[in-house]
Amino acid sequence: MKKWFFVTIGFAILTSCSVKTNEEKARELIEPRVKSNLIKPESYEFAELTLDSCFMDDAEHNADAISFAIKVAKLYKEYKDYMSDAESAESSMSIFSYSYGYQSEHDKLKQKKYKAEMEKAQRKAEAVKEKILKLYKDNVSIFKNINEGKHEFSGWRAVFNYRAETAGGIKTIGGELCFLNKDLTEITYMISRDEMDEIQSAELDDIQYEFEDDLKELFSKE
Repeated sequence: MKKWFFVTIGFAILTSCSVKTNEEKARELIEPRVKSNLIKPESYEFAELTLDSCFMDDAEHNADAISFAIKVAKLYKEYKDYMSDAESAESSMSIFSYSYGYQSEHDKLKQKKYKAEMEKAQRKAEAVKEKILKLYKDNVSIFKNINEGKHEFSGWRAVFNYRAETAGGIKTIGGELCFLNKDLTEITYMISRDEMDEIQSAELDDIQYEFEDDLKELFSKE
């Protein structure tokens, strides 16, 4: 009887040791993907992994919300660049406008040139604005889940940090934000630290003011 008892205990210990933690499962999925994108994979060193649960009503732990934010950030940067080009062309155009009731042929040509540049940049900015508004329209459900407090478990979020050498041989810290499915068998979305920085620098809050009327109209229809 004692012998069977110890065999059972031993088997239980071996079984418990073979069960992987959620962190280990996540690392096994993420590590190969990270290494495959490195300039010098052989220089890779694991640093840290932080794993959190994801919920539909938490924007920072929602893969769809993060993906949406990155797409909007890139488009909004493009929009602001075109608007800046339009303003610059308009400023140059004003330099060659009538002065004291006189405008030379040279000034007329220059004014015409900058007016065309301004209008072209404005058209491009308007086209990008339409893309942004369409992106909002196509992703209304994300905002509904967040605003309505849909606290539904949707998977996992891992912040994965590592060290690796650059092409110049300098070892630096790298980071990835990864989203994984509920049973930790698949990476559903993965973005780099650089892409996250794009969100931070895009000043997305400005969209709420710049497109306020358009967004109000859009969401009032839903």
